[in-house]
Formats: sequence, C-alpha cells, structure tokens
Amino acid sequence: MKEEKILWRNTPLILKLIELGAWKDWIYVSTTNLASEVGLPQQTVSRVLKELKLNEFIEKKKVGRNIAIRLTDNCLNILRFTYEKLMPVFEEHRTFRFSGVVLSGFGDGEHYVKIYMDKFEDALKFKPYPGTLNLKIVDLNDLKTLFTIRGSPGVKIEKFTKNGRIYGAVKCYPALIGSEVNGAIVMPERTHYGFDVVELIAPENLRKRFNLKNGDRISVEVKVNT
Repeated sequence: MKEEKILWRNTPLILKLIELGAWKDWIYVSTTNLASEVGLPQQTVSRVLKELKLNEFIEKKKVGRNIAIRLTDNCLNILRFTYEKLMPVFEEHRTFRFSGVVLSGFGDGEHYVKIYMDKFEDALKFKPYPGTLNLKIVDLNDLKTLFTIRGSPGVKIEKFTKNGRIYGAVKCYPALIGSEVNGAIVMPERTHYGFDVVELIAPENLRKRFNLKNGDRISVEVKVNT
C-alpha cells in the first residue's frame, strides 16, 4: 500500500508532528527546529514535508518565517490502520463493549451475505439472516474500542472465487448483540463504508428482533482471545 510505505519511510517526522499536536490543530514551527528535533538535515526535512503535502498527509502554509502544519484526515486514517495492526502486540484483549446508531446501508448486504453464506456457516457455526445491520459509531471511546477489536486476529475468511468472480477476505468477530442475540461483526477487506461504520450479522433479522429504526442505538459485546 503506497500510503503505508510513505508513513514508514517518514515515521520520525510524522511522530514528531503528532507529539507537537498537529493531529488536532495547526502547529507553528520552522524547518530548522524540526530538523534539530528529529536529527535530520534541514534539507531532508523540507523534502519530506513536500512529499507529505504532495501525498495529502499534511496541510502546510507559510506564516512569517515559520510554517503552519496539520495532519490530514487521510494521514490519520493510515495511522489508525497501523494502530490496529500494533494493538495485539501491546494490549491484552478480553471482553469489549461498544454501541452505535442504526443506519441504512447501500442495499447490497443481502446479496453479499448470500454469497458468503457457506463461508459464514463454516467459520461462525450459524447460518446468518441474509442481510446486515449497519451501525455508525458516534462516541470516541466506542470508536477506540472498535479499533482495538479490529487489531485482533478474529476469524478469517480467505478470499475465494465464485462464478468466475473473486470475493475479498473478511474478518469476523463473534458478538453478543443487544445483550440477547449471538451474531458477529463482519469486516470485509474491501468495503464502501468508513472506519466508523460496522456491519453485523446474526441468525435472525436484527431490525425486527429489536424493533429498530434508523437512529436507534444498540450495544455490542465482543470477546476476543488473548
């Protein structure tokens, strides 16, 4: 992934920008001071900042003798994916709980659940209702919990070919939905949704079971092996 290569190639400078607070607001610095902080020549720092701006990792503007810098959403998303990969190394996982609000999807959940039906049955030991329940995570702590879950191994369904078409890999996490229904979080390798949306499957129609409408909140509990 090109973005990850850019991140790892320029990690010292990106970490320094994070330390200075560029992840939440503009910071005002000089390339001379940045170079001194990270132990790199000033010309190298200037070149790296140019590369980061070109690849939409940072926004940068001239302010007097200094420059103003802040990290972009694109950079933060790449950092989140990296964080997810590192979480299993540093965190001890047990039971995690979060909640989200129900929202409509793109209408293709039924189709893909049917395509993956046999795979889900083998991996999760239940036959899912043909459709997904989509939750948008709106609380920051819940979002952090979701990142932690994503960083753990989960149950992996490898990519496969069906009727001449390749279907991507999916990670699944068995979950207790609404404190009552045993189902699973499904996280496709390729998805139309942002990092703050999660898809749920279960042996029954979750909207009907809990009488849910868009905007309603429901809880999810996930047990992740250490």
